[in-house]
Amino acid sequence: MKMTRAVVVEPKAAGRRKLKEGLERAGLTVHAAAEWEAPASPAQLVVLGPSVENAAKVARGVRQHSPRALVLAAQETPGKAGYADGVLPLPVSARDLQARLPELVKLRALEAGAPARKARPAPAAEPVRGGSDALLDPFTQFYAFSHFKDFVFVEVKRSRRYGLPLAIALVAFDPLPVQAGRALREQLYGGLALAIRRALRDTDFPVQYSADRVLLLLPHTDLAGALTVSRRVCERVARASLAFDEQVLRPTVSVGLAALSPGGEGAFSDLVRQAQRSLEAARSAGGNRVEMLAETPGLESEDEAAE
Repeated sequence: MKMTRAVVVEPKAAGRRKLKEGLERAGLTVHAAAEWEAPASPAQLVVLGPSVENAAKVARGVRQHSPRALVLAAQETPGKAGYADGVLPLPVSARDLQARLPELVKLRALEAGAPARKARPAPAAEPVRGGSDALLDPFTQFYAFSHFKDFVFVEVKRSRRYGLPLAIALVAFDPLPVQAGRALREQLYGGLALAIRRALRDTDFPVQYSADRVLLLLPHTDLAGALTVSRRVCERVARASLAFDEQVLRPTVSVGLAALSPGGEGAFSDLVRQAQRSLEAARSAGGNRVEMLAETPGLESEDEAAE
């Protein structure tokens, strides 16, 4: 079933407007209301805003009227929403949602066809914490690279075929003066995810590349454009602070860039190697910075970006 219609439930007018605009950019026809009102025909997608009171009760009402509806909980920070089929990270990324919805529908269909269980299975879009085949990372709610890599490879091939620029950025936290256990990692990566989503454009994709690396795929973007986006991420993280173990921590991130110039022949593996080297250079230079190193043929260099 292709998603074409959505209902937004959010008491606050400003939040309701932003959710509606984000879903419309993803190509959906949206009805937005301050509280749940059963539509004339069964709903396909229902998004419950962060200000909805007793969201679990509202979700039950949705399913009573539209049992096949996909219910998403809109959240500014990654977390669990046991009453929903998944979490919609805020601010809404239209391109991320376009990729996410078919996967959620597919998982729901698989779940519906599975043998009956005594207990209700885990919500389709919730990450399997600690599992190697998790759809979403538990801390950032970004797609795990193992799930999203085919899409990344296709974007690189498309860039080469049509002579379009493309850049990637690898983002990692700089060392902290404390040991990062699970509780601290949850705070750090939840904040990083929010900073990234607010810095990216609708055409960009954040992917959890590894446990401590976030990969930003920036289609139709040259090195100069990637530099602008990456600096926004660094600045947003550097402005934040968090309290932990009677300390005030001010985390920072470093970013390594690589870009495929129009007509370039570099592969995705080349881009990643260059971005890794750039990231290492950024950290060696003290962190909280963006570095751009490129030597592989077909990849754009810093000098070329400045011309």
